[in-house]
Parts: sequence; structure tokens; C-alpha cells
Amino acid sequence: MNTVMKVKSNLLQILHLDRTYSLLTGKNAKFVFEFFKLLDIHGTGSLNDVQFYHFLNAITNLGKSEIYKVFDMLDVDGSGDIDYDEFYLVICILIAIKDKQEKQFIYRHSRTVFDLLDEDGSNSVSAEEFKNFGFLFNFHSDAVKAIFEEFDISGDQELDYKEFKMFTMACIDRQIDIEKDIQKKAAEKEIKEKLKEKRKFEAEFKKHENRLIFITQFLSIRRETRLPQVRPHPLSAVME
Repeated sequence: MNTVMKVKSNLLQILHLDRTYSLLTGKNAKFVFEFFKLLDIHGTGSLNDVQFYHFLNAITNLGKSEIYKVFDMLDVDGSGDIDYDEFYLVICILIAIKDKQEKQFIYRHSRTVFDLLDEDGSNSVSAEEFKNFGFLFNFHSDAVKAIFEEFDISGDQELDYKEFKMFTMACIDRQIDIEKDIQKKAAEKEIKEKLKEKRKFEAEFKKHENRLIFITQFLSIRRETRLPQVRPHPLSAVME
């Protein structure tokens, strides 16, 4: 089952990427750097895999294996640590996901993302690499897989950089269509729920209305059929 990556940290809720360049502003970058220094408890200027795991585990819903996959993806030199630049990239990705701008981020930084996904350094992204690491950008839906196959022009189950860039543009367009479809379905569902509530209310009202009509008719008939009470004459008591 594919994990839909979610950011659950309140800390990142106040941060947003610049809409034009999909990067942090200078002020926000400084904030992230200070946060990085807090995590770097050993003062080495880097985070090891354990520190990185606890960081991502605290702010995302990713599992242990997925977090270590992200760490290995970033640790390109195999040093067992990631530095601030790599941490900055992760923060930008997390903010993009939080704000549902991951596809736009990929388009703006397509070369960086391409190199990240290209695990074996073959200068192409294979279907297997896409499957293993695509979760970081929420690349896992059937629609996205279909687009991957569509842009795999050579049919070798790999995308070169040019194909990948066209692929990201198609993903953005498809994502917009998907979001519009979701909004449309949500609106239709809301209308159906309101109609359902309306019909329920009308049925209840009709039931109570029929009951009220029955009671009214019953009381009316009872009044009509009631025998008139004969009051004793005032003189009858005197005569007795």
C-alpha cells in the first residue's frame, strides 16, 4: 500500500515557499538554519541517520524504511551524514507537500529532483527508482504511473532528463485536473447530502403533519358526537 506523505508538524505550518522560485525566503531560510543547529547536537555541521530518522519521524507519517530511503537518497557520497544544504532541500520538499505544491516544486527544480531519483547515477530515472523513491513527492497514483509510461518514449522503462521534465509538466496539468475533479465530486456529494437531509426532514414533517391531522379530525368528530349534558332544573332540588 502506497503511503500518501503528510506533514504533521506545527513548526512547518508557518513556513511557505516563494511562489515564483519555490524556495524559502531569506528570513525563513535563517529560521531553518537555526533549527538545523538545534538538531545538530554534536556540533558537526551535519545530521547522522539516527538524528535524521527521529526528525522525519516526528514531523511526517513516513515509516522507518521510507525515512532511511530518504536518508540514503540524500547521502550521495555515502558518508553517513547529511549537511545543511541537503536538510534545506528536505525542508523545502516538506513545505511543498504541506502546501500541495510538490509538482510545482519538481518543475522548478527538475534537475535536482532528477538527480535525487537517479539512484544509480545512470543519468536516467527507471521505473524501479521511481517506484522506490517517488513517495517522497507523492508520485504513486495510477494516473502518474500512466503518465510515466506515456513519456517513456524509448519504451525502456527509463526517463532521461528531457523526458522527465516533460513528465513533470504533464503531472502538474494532470494534478490540476484531478484536484478540480475532487472539488467537483465533493460539491456534488455535499449537494446530495443536503438533499438527503431535506427529504428526511420533509418525511418527518409529513409524518407529524399526518398525525396532527388525525388528532385534529379525531377531536372534531368527538366533539360532534358527544351527547349534550342535561343540567337539572334549579327547582327540582327544592321540590325534593
